Amino acid sequence: MLAHIKMLARIMSYGIYTNLTFCKYYFVILYFCILMINRIIFFCKNFKRSAYTLYIKRKFQSCGSQVWFEGFGLLIGAEFISVGSKSNIQKGTYLTAWKKGLKENFTPIVKIGYDCHIGAYNHITCINKIIIGDGVVTGKWVTITDNGHGESTFESLSMPVSKREIVSKGPVIIGNDVWIGDKSTILPGVSIGRGSIIAANSVVTKDIPAFCVVAGNPAVIIKTIK
Repeated sequence: MLAHIKMLARIMSYGIYTNLTFCKYYFVILYFCILMINRIIFFCKNFKRSAYTLYIKRKFQSCGSQVWFEGFGLLIGAEFISVGSKSNIQKGTYLTAWKKGLKENFTPIVKIGYDCHIGAYNHITCINKIIIGDGVVTGKWVTITDNGHGESTFESLSMPVSKREIVSKGPVIIGNDVWIGDKSTILPGVSIGRGSIIAANSVVTKDIPAFCVVAGNPAVIIKTIK
């Protein structure tokens, strides 16, 4: 900012020497004012994010260096969640690790690896185990869950949803360098191999090998990269 002020002073001095019109002065000053205002807004946004991250990271089981959080929509059970260095979680994400259901107690484990980028408005919910490898990137509105309300039985489905116990069909394991597109859903008991791509709007219901591209509902392999 100081450099911009010095430059403005030089331009004004040059303007006096060359008899610039008032109109030219006005636009030069306006330009530098807008530039400085943008810098101030940028600084304030970064300060707000840094302050929030410093406050909230103390709640986690572990949190690496150079991590930032833009503002959770909902954060529950942070004491069961670890986040690797250089990872970030964008605004509006619901990140929940539930330690208690209606009757049962759980010991959830959520691990987000190194240099992961979790997009805005994601929903990550765990009662069992969710492991997200290093270098994973998700788009917006992605859901990753290891649980659901009740079993797929007549007795369970005859009950109101709010009265069904939360159950898990298995952990979710996402390998390193996986890219998950916007509005995709990763369901319980699924493993995704390293380097795979989950196309937008996919619903992943079964294991995906490494280095594959999958798409659809339910997601199927449309390309294998060798």
